[in-house]
Amino acid sequence: MTDNDPHLANGLLPGILTGLLGTAVGAAAYGALIAFSGYEIGFAAIGVGLLVGLAMIAVKPTSPVLPPLAAFFSLAGAALGQIVGSTIAWAQVSGEDYGPALARVLDAFPELLRQDPISLLFWVVAAYAGFSFVNRRVKAAREAHDARAASSVSQPDEASDHTNYFEPRKQP
Repeated sequence: MTDNDPHLANGLLPGILTGLLGTAVGAAAYGALIAFSGYEIGFAAIGVGLLVGLAMIAVKPTSPVLPPLAAFFSLAGAALGQIVGSTIAWAQVSGEDYGPALARVLDAFPELLRQDPISLLFWVVAAYAGFSFVNRRVKAAREAHDARAASSVSQPDEASDHTNYFEPRKQP
């Protein structure tokens, strides 16, 4: 990649990588909280969204693609954290290995979501948190860039008698 690579200039690639890292860390933390506390604390799912958003704005992104990706990563991290936590908790309770426990959790997961739709609400709030953090940063960066570009554009000299560009100039 060169210094003029547009993916580096707009923070797309670093934003995606830090977003994925934030998703993994947030899901692991949320899963550990569920597994070791025995409770699904919905506000921790929102924390996953905040973590993803903060990780992605750390690279100072300007790409308009990143806010929707932040929402997706936040939603996926919250869901993954709940699956991981439920799998660990099921394996501890049943004494099964993690593979069969994961299969049981994934089989029962749609039914659990139908019984407790509040989890979905927290996932949506997590997605909104990730989206809004990154969207706010992208908008601010784009506005700052537009302001710099507008101030650097040279204005025609109004004192000059050659302001009409459609008239031929007289030669000296």
